[in-house]
Amino acid sequence: MKRNLYIKIAYWYYTLGMTQDEIAKRLSFTRQKVNQIISSLIDLDVVNINIHGYERDNVELECRMEERFGLKEVLVTEDYGESSTAIYKVANVAAQYLDENIRQGDIIGVSWGHTLSEVVKQMEFKRRSECRVVQLIGAQNIEELVEKSDEIARGLANRLDCPSYMLYAPVVVEHAETKKWLMQERSIRVSCELMQKCDVALLGVGELTEQSTMCTRGHITRNDVRILREQGFVGDIAMNPIRKDGSWDNCPLSDRLLNADMECLKGIKNTVLIASGAQKVEAIQAALCTGTINTLIVDVTTARQVMDSF
Repeated sequence: MKRNLYIKIAYWYYTLGMTQDEIAKRLSFTRQKVNQIISSLIDLDVVNINIHGYERDNVELECRMEERFGLKEVLVTEDYGESSTAIYKVANVAAQYLDENIRQGDIIGVSWGHTLSEVVKQMEFKRRSECRVVQLIGAQNIEELVEKSDEIARGLANRLDCPSYMLYAPVVVEHAETKKWLMQERSIRVSCELMQKCDVALLGVGELTEQSTMCTRGHITRNDVRILREQGFVGDIAMNPIRKDGSWDNCPLSDRLLNADMECLKGIKNTVLIASGAQKVEAIQAALCTGTINTLIVDVTTARQVMDSF
């Protein structure tokens, strides 16, 4: 992934004509570090006459998305026209990104879903025993164990050789009063307090329809979907419903959710959205408009659809 960063710096410097000061400010690097990287690009065979590595279109697409949505970093992967390949490639790049960016002592929050499960499966084993992993959403009553947030949290903690903190409560309860009672439990409070201290959050994104995972898995009813859609909600991140413009206020479901809420996600230093699929384009657009996402990892077909239909 370090080489990918060097390629992007080469593109900024040689193609867009950005100054070293501008690049340093964008990456929170010193100017001296940027100068050293640029000086090494020829020796590393990143720069000759052309920029090698990423396809030119992907680099331009990444930069457009970073600028359009105010993101720190976008990684666009090839998908070769196949949805199954897209998920695998996105998960592979995300796994490499996390292998290189998770630091000793980090607190990592995880959501749920097939893509996140695939990411964890592809990560290398690293000794990061001072890290901690915490569920960002409560338990899900689904048969596919690998998709569940507690299984993903355990799997990631196993990869990092560190402890995991479970949120032993349903992700959606029927009554707001139930949530208030559950929040009095010490183990639940501990997990919720740890969510607030996360350095990294790993999120998927869900569309809000009767065919969505939220509904088909029984977390919310068709009536819930109807009410939310009527109020403009189109998707969710970490089970938080969001509108197309990125807003989430006055959500009728919020008082029944046991999860990291949107304000919590907004306070996390690096919230990583990992997504793929044409059916999620509207939800991805909404997620990127919330101001909670710092890093996006997405396949090229989905990325183009996000930009073309925005």
